[in-house]
Amino acid sequence: MTTKKQLARLFRDVVKHNPDFVQVNPHAIWIRPIRHAIAQIFIHRSSSADVFWPRYSITPLYWGGATWDWDIGSFSEGFRREPRPAPFTRDYFLQPDYQQRPEFPKLAAWAATVGDFAWADPEIGRIFTRAVEEQVLPLLCPMALDHHAYLDFYRSHIVPSLGLYDQQRMAIALAAGALDEAREYLARIWRWYESDTYGDYEPPEVLDYPKRGARTQRAIEAWEKAGRCTDYRRRRRRILEIVEPLRADDRVAIAAILHRWEAEAARFHDVERWWEPTPFPIEQGLT
Repeated sequence: MTTKKQLARLFRDVVKHNPDFVQVNPHAIWIRPIRHAIAQIFIHRSSSADVFWPRYSITPLYWGGATWDWDIGSFSEGFRREPRPAPFTRDYFLQPDYQQRPEFPKLAAWAATVGDFAWADPEIGRIFTRAVEEQVLPLLCPMALDHHAYLDFYRSHIVPSLGLYDQQRMAIALAAGALDEAREYLARIWRWYESDTYGDYEPPEVLDYPKRGARTQRAIEAWEKAGRCTDYRRRRRRILEIVEPLRADDRVAIAAILHRWEAEAARFHDVERWWEPTPFPIEQGLT
């Protein structure tokens, strides 16, 4: 199983050669300065003692950033020791039924030849750092630094991949200043948030998983309900907050709300020292 000590050593090698990265928690390094996006590399713990599977992702800091589910609903992709060969570009995987194409089996054959990231490899730090520099930084750096670049990638690759939910698409449209589009998404989700789905129910303030001995089916279901309610009300508060400014086409108020959401996320992840409050595209032309 991958350990924190192994991750610290691996990330230390990357940061040493690429000071634009910073380790923000035991499992992830982010590109800095942090502006409107969480652009990161993270590694899920593996059941294997020797193999690990890294991923990189980018997601808006201003929506969903103030939770631990930062990779959900965003662009997320794994990477290998070597870049994928032609024709397996990112566009290739946007094709319908790409798994049925005659060349697709060649991808598995290539992966077997390249091999996995293995802790036992004495050169693993150098190999991983090179993979990050060749495959991750060229894609993520421009988007981390310029939200216009993220929005271009969002429309060309993230939207076609269908890996998004309407609440996040509304927030991204707000940041882009595409308010008609944001209103369309609001109309699609409004029936879920106009009235509180959970009514008078109040979850406990501390959501501790039931302790051993008290872990009955009823206790687990109560814990799950409390978690769902807490997440739902967090989203509902944000959606209600944006309704009137959006309906009034108040770009100044919308921008102020987006900045506050970003600040909340920066505090949540303890990255305020690397966060640079930066104007959103919606603020262009505002005085």
